[in-house]
Amino acid sequence: MTSMDAQRNTDPRKPLFSRFRDLSREQLNVELQVHTSWTDGRATVLEVLQTASERGLAELAFTEHVREETSWFPDFKDEILSAAPRFDNLRVYVGCETKAMDDNGSLDVSQSVLDACDIVLGVVHRLPDGKGGYLDFDKLSFEETAEIEFRLSMGMIKNAPIDVLAHPGGMSLRRHGRFPEHYFRALMTATLERGIAIEINSSYLADMPAFLALCGEINPFVSIGSDAHKLSELGRCRDQLIELGVGRS
Repeated sequence: MTSMDAQRNTDPRKPLFSRFRDLSREQLNVELQVHTSWTDGRATVLEVLQTASERGLAELAFTEHVREETSWFPDFKDEILSAAPRFDNLRVYVGCETKAMDDNGSLDVSQSVLDACDIVLGVVHRLPDGKGGYLDFDKLSFEETAEIEFRLSMGMIKNAPIDVLAHPGGMSLRRHGRFPEHYFRALMTATLERGIAIEINSSYLADMPAFLALCGEINPFVSIGSDAHKLSELGRCRDQLIELGVGRS
């Protein structure tokens, strides 16, 4: 077994990401993108932990939205670390979701937040105009949106201190219902080359089977996340993957 075939992470604080074809059913039993009432989620940290435990999840990552000026992160982390020991059946991670600011991989997050995280999700949420503002999605074609989103994503993969490229193609998928296959293919290949994970996200993917087929072909490291904002969404991605027959018994 080569180092590329093995799980990629040696930091004991961080989740271990496996390559897609190596996933077992046990490794599907995680939820690595969760939001709470600290930002735009609808449940507290404690409510999330209780529900995740009841649903038999083995690992859970709190990945709150952050900005460079975010000042509440230490209190957020303290709340998680205070509550988590009561759920000894759950491995709990403190993380963040941060957006790309340019094609070079700059992120809208402070170094202090990055240092406090066990897992960092890099995403495209807005399309910077290069002048300190953002482009208007309504004035962009599908092709323009997808191309800009691809460039921003590649910048994060190549240069940003992220563990996961989260909801790849998400802005194009939300606004146009699709993202070009050749872009997905290139993103998966680039994440594999760097040794970071690409997210299987049940909230954004319009065609989960097609995305999984590409994963089967390219075999990237993968992270599993439902982008859970409500308690009812916890474990949704796990359940969909099981229904689709993913994972070795």
